[in-house]
Amino acid sequence: MLPQNHFLISAIVIVPVALVFFPSLTLASLLVWILCGGLLSAAVDLDIVVLTFLKSKEEDRLKPFRNPLEINRNFDLFMDTIYEVGVLKTALTTHFLVVAFILLSFYLSSSLYFVPVALGVVSHLISDIPNYRRVLEK
Repeated sequence: MLPQNHFLISAIVIVPVALVFFPSLTLASLLVWILCGGLLSAAVDLDIVVLTFLKSKEEDRLKPFRNPLEINRNFDLFMDTIYEVGVLKTALTTHFLVVAFILLSFYLSSSLYFVPVALGVVSHLISDIPNYRRVLEK
């Protein structure tokens, strides 16, 4: 899924949770929550960009996708290609490591934003379930 979609999904998750469990949040605070959770949810996919770049040195099919705009333009082909060359399988592990690092960092440093960040990155993992299924069914 593209980063902007992960951002949108995290916002859809964060808003109702904030309204129900944190009714004292101001609109400005809610927007900061959405921004924090959404940006970090989108950032989880940076591991795929890095893995694609590294693997493209030995796999010619990945070379066009060194440009993130090309990923956006031909997303279905990109997903099929990273599945075929094994990047998607590796990303299963790196996604969990990135999410664990983000959660631990915010838990230890910023309890104020831990909830929106947790909602954002966990919603990212949940929305990637079809990709996990695709790899695990192989």
